[in-house]
Amino acid sequence: MTVELMKDILKVDQVIGKNTVQAIIEGDILAPDAKPDITRVVGVDGNVQVTKRETQDNKIVVEGTVQFKVLYASDKGEEPLYSIDSATEFKQDIEIEGITAQMKNEVNVEVEHIDFNLNNDRKISVKAVINLEGTGIEETQVEITKDLEGLEDIEVLKETLQYTDIIGTNTSDTLVKDAFELEEDLPEVKEVLSWHAIPVEKETKITDGKVIVGGALILEVLYSGDDEEKPLNVIKKEMPFTHFVEIPEAYSDMEYKLKMKMEDLYTDIKENADGLHKVLEVEGIVKIEAVVMETQRREVVVDAYSPTRPLEVKRSSLELKENLGIHRSQVLLRETLELPNSLPPMAQIFSVNAKPIVTDYSLMENKVVLEGVLETHVIYTAEEGLQPIYSYMQEIPFRHSVDIDGVKGNMEADIELLVQELDYSRINEEQLEVKINVGTTCQAYCKKTIEVVSEVEELAEAVDITKRPSLTIYFFQEDDSLWKVAKKYNTTLESIMTANEIEHPEDVKAGDQIIIEKVHRFKL
Repeated sequence: MTVELMKDILKVDQVIGKNTVQAIIEGDILAPDAKPDITRVVGVDGNVQVTKRETQDNKIVVEGTVQFKVLYASDKGEEPLYSIDSATEFKQDIEIEGITAQMKNEVNVEVEHIDFNLNNDRKISVKAVINLEGTGIEETQVEITKDLEGLEDIEVLKETLQYTDIIGTNTSDTLVKDAFELEEDLPEVKEVLSWHAIPVEKETKITDGKVIVGGALILEVLYSGDDEEKPLNVIKKEMPFTHFVEIPEAYSDMEYKLKMKMEDLYTDIKENADGLHKVLEVEGIVKIEAVVMETQRREVVVDAYSPTRPLEVKRSSLELKENLGIHRSQVLLRETLELPNSLPPMAQIFSVNAKPIVTDYSLMENKVVLEGVLETHVIYTAEEGLQPIYSYMQEIPFRHSVDIDGVKGNMEADIELLVQELDYSRINEEQLEVKINVGTTCQAYCKKTIEVVSEVEELAEAVDITKRPSLTIYFFQEDDSLWKVAKKYNTTLESIMTANEIEHPEDVKAGDQIIIEKVHRFKL
C-alpha cells in the first residue's frame, strides 16, 4: 500500500533580520523675537515621533521628527526661566539583508543623548543621537505532516511543537483630556515652560475582538507664575484613561504585549470663576500598540519506519520561535544624588526626570538578569541672585532579576523599561533623595530548528531479518533512545518495552542492558 501523509498548515512569523543604526540629527535653534537673549542653557530635551515607516527590499525606511524643548536663563529678562520649542525632521534607512517590500516591520526609536552649544545670545546648536532598531518579519505558512497512513505496521515518531502565534497587531491613538484648577497656594500661570508625561499601564484585559487598556498619564508641568516670591512652580497630576484597541481575532486568556508612547501634549491657560488664570487645560495624544499572542501546540511527525518494509524518508527543517513567557514586575530604587562640585548649592528642587536604559542582560536557568541605568535629570534654583536656575544629570545603576520557567543561557529576551512613579525630596544644599519605581516587561523566547518528515516513499524490497539472532543483548548508549534502537533492529518500541518490563521510555539510562527479541510475522 502507498504511504499517505496527513498534512497540516502552520502560520509562522519568521524574523528575517534585525539591525540597529544610529542617526545624528543636527540643527540650530533660534530664540524667538518675543523672548530675551540667552545667557545660559539649563537643559535640552528631545522626543522622537515616527511619522512613516516602510519596508523596501533589503531595508526599512523610517521618517520622523525630533521635537526639542530648550530651557534657558536670561540676564536681560524678567522671568527666571524661558523655553523654546523646535522640531527637526529626519529620514533614515535601516539596512536588513534579505527582507522584501511585502514583509512586515517593527521599529523602535529612542533618543540616546543630546549635545548642545550656545553659539551666541540668540542661537543654540544641537546634536541629537537617536537609536533606531528595525526588524523585518515574514508571515509564512508552513506545511507539516501530522500523521502517516497506508501501512499496517508503520511506526511513527511524533513531537509536540509549542510556538507563539501572533494573533493580531494594531496601533491606535487615544486622546487624554482634562482640565484642573490650581491649588490656592499656587500663583497664576503666566507661561507653561515644559512638561513631562509618562503613559502608565494600570490594568489590561482582552475580550472578544478587543484589548481594553486602562492606564494613566503621569503629568508634571513646570510653569512661570505671576508671583515674585514663587516665579517657578511645578504641577503634578495623574490623568486616567481607558482605550480600546481593535484586534478581531483576540479573545480572553491570550497573552499580550503593550507599548505606549507619548506623542504630543497641548496646554491652554484659562480663567477660573474669580477671573484668575489658574485653570490648566491639558490634551495629550498617546500612541498605543497592542500585540496579542497565543501559544499553539501541534503534533508533527519527525521520523517513521516499518519493521517489514524499507521506507525512504525525506525531511525538511522547520524554524520556530517559542515564547517562554512574559513577566511584568517593578523595581523600586532609592538613591541619594550628590550635587556636582562645580555647581552652586541647591535652594529648591523644581523638577526631576529619569530615563531608564537597559545596558546588558544575561540568561541563566529559569531567570533573566538585567542591568541598566537611570539617567536622572535635576532642575533646581540656587541661593544667589534672582532665582538662578541650574541643572545636572546623574546616572543611577541598577540590577534586577526576573523568574521565567524554562529560560536557559542560549536563549534571548526582549526587555522594556518604564518609569511609573518618581518622588524626590531635598536633604540639604548638596544632596537630593529620589525614589523611583521602574516597571519592567520581559519576554523570553527561544528559537528552535526541528527536522520534520516531508515525504515518505515505500521501497519495493522487503526487510530480511532471518539472519538476525533470536535474542540480542544491547547496552544502551549515551545518545540512544528506545525509538532509535527499535528502528535499528526492525522491531517496535512496544515490543522492547514489553520484553524488558519498561514503563516509560525515558527510564532507560546509558549503560543499561536491554533485550531485543526477533519478532516473526506470519500471514495465514
